[in-house]
Amino acid sequence: MYFAKALLARTFILSVCLLAALLAPERGDAEPEAPYPLFVATYDVKLNGLRVGKADFRLVREGPDQYLYQQESVTTGVAAIFGTDSSAEQSHWRVTESGIQPLEYLSQREDGDDDDNAHLIFDWEKLRVKNIGAGTHWDIEMPEGTLDKMVLQLAMLIELREGATSFAHPVAIRGRIKTYRFELVGEDRTELGFGTYPTLKLERKDDDRDESWIWSAPDLNYFPVRFLKKKKAGLKVELLLRDVEFRPDNPEQEAEAGS
Repeated sequence: MYFAKALLARTFILSVCLLAALLAPERGDAEPEAPYPLFVATYDVKLNGLRVGKADFRLVREGPDQYLYQQESVTTGVAAIFGTDSSAEQSHWRVTESGIQPLEYLSQREDGDDDDNAHLIFDWEKLRVKNIGAGTHWDIEMPEGTLDKMVLQLAMLIELREGATSFAHPVAIRGRIKTYRFELVGEDRTELGFGTYPTLKLERKDDDRDESWIWSAPDLNYFPVRFLKKKKAGLKVELLLRDVEFRPDNPEQEAEAGS
């Protein structure tokens, strides 16, 4: 039972890490335009077709050019038989002329490993990133354009909107800089609980063990509506969008939306 619980928890947490958020509407006010619409979204998480949890994502503005991207996930349904497992991630980041720059990344999961409980600080003046979280601390050089694993998709989907078909981004993870590579491999139609949407299918190309795909819906601000990971051992982990709400980008719009 312990092995089953650990397997469910690990595949569940790993599957949630690669999700992101999407494109911004036109703005008529004087504030800087958000690179993506602010939103809240919920995904169902399935293991070999069986629903085992849910993942909630939220993007909020923290300042003129700074944002907070958060996710919380929890096991539900049959997976809860093995005990409730939850995790949380958050990325504080800013927008610069060169693109997205992560400032601080925090991951928390009770009984998780070092990577599940990382706390990264990005120093863009010195071009260094360090981990001050649980486990082994590290401090390494990073190239311009380095991301954390949460904002990876944000950067990638900007390029997708602009017509790119291949994507490569350095990511600070486990004491090193790893380049994640994706390619646009085709078009599809993805059925959701609230409709069927044309989607762009992206495939990960840098993983020799597992296979991963992401489906992005142009009609929903290029929001990632599905994620599928096929592990070498045979497990299939899927995240499917249950609902998404795009929110106003300033308090005045928020008040009007709620009136």
